[in-house]
Amino acid sequence: MPARPRVLIVDDELGVRESLRAILDRDHEVLTASSGDEAVALVSKQGVDVVTLDLRMPGMGGISVLERLKGIDPDIEVLIITGYGSFETALQGIRHRAFDYISKPFDIEQVRTLVASALGKRAAVRRLKDAPENILSTLSHELRTPLNVIMGYSTMLQDDGDEGLSPEQRGVLDRIQTNSTTLLRYVDTLFYMAELDRGEVPLTPAPVSLAGLLERIRDEIAPTAVDRQLAVRVDVPANAVVVTDEDKLTRLLRVFAENAVRYTTPGGKIAFVGAADGDGVRISIQDDGPGIERELLAETLGVLDGDQKAPRLLGFGLRLATRLVRALGARLTGTTAGGTRWDLVVPRLVATATAPVTTSAARASAA
Repeated sequence: MPARPRVLIVDDELGVRESLRAILDRDHEVLTASSGDEAVALVSKQGVDVVTLDLRMPGMGGISVLERLKGIDPDIEVLIITGYGSFETALQGIRHRAFDYISKPFDIEQVRTLVASALGKRAAVRRLKDAPENILSTLSHELRTPLNVIMGYSTMLQDDGDEGLSPEQRGVLDRIQTNSTTLLRYVDTLFYMAELDRGEVPLTPAPVSLAGLLERIRDEIAPTAVDRQLAVRVDVPANAVVVTDEDKLTRLLRVFAENAVRYTTPGGKIAFVGAADGDGVRISIQDDGPGIERELLAETLGVLDGDQKAPRLLGFGLRLATRLVRALGARLTGTTAGGTRWDLVVPRLVATATAPVTTSAARASAA
């Protein structure tokens, strides 16, 4: 960051620009732009930490400006300017990863506080990205330990106080367990993705029975599927075997299976179909739910195709999936007609004593 944090005020009204400049000029280097095109050009040429943005401007719309700015710098923080009666507009901006909103007429202290908070978040994200490996390891431990303690004590309360607990108390403990387990999985996924990005999770190829793997995943999702009255089918030949990294393939298929269970309409159907494909395997995961949003599908496949824009819609699951597809040297396609269908081609991984693990497809293309 520069010596003073740099704030860009984007508004087509001169009065708004100058009002915010007067509020922020004391502690920040303030730039102004009267249009979206001018704002994008400024951010492209010089670093900006925080942007205040009016979504209702002539020319390039505010949401498009926000997306363009995030494409240039994913860590830039944006505060939406909103007047009375335009709260829905502010919410629209926040859904597109804006940090917060500033209401008109401006409250001087509120503006300064929100800008300071946005700067604090940007600085924290930058520090985390630049954190050395030992810091990430420490953070992982510090987050997991209290969660495990919470889960342990709630289990003890459930076991020791079973007869004395009311139905409401049991329900509270169940929610504590469920939410703690979910949060722990998010923490594990976050740090696993960081390790993948750093190249710290080596490939360990071994023969994997596709039928056995998919049946295990079916068993994992069975309780939720039963609750939602979903029919789950596995159709894989017993002899479908691929040499790959079983842990990574399991994690990848689990993402699609859990999404299918979560988003399929109660009473619907989910199918896992697999078959040999050359020296690899082809796997299809299909449900008859409402179908993944086209924009989300396009963003997922765009990441795999090398789209340089920072993904704005992907949750932890699909972000992890794209990393695992790359790690396995696999190919992924998807459709959203009549439900969601993911088609995955997993090649055979090849390792030698003197060469790193590669995919058979990569070796063939290099020959």
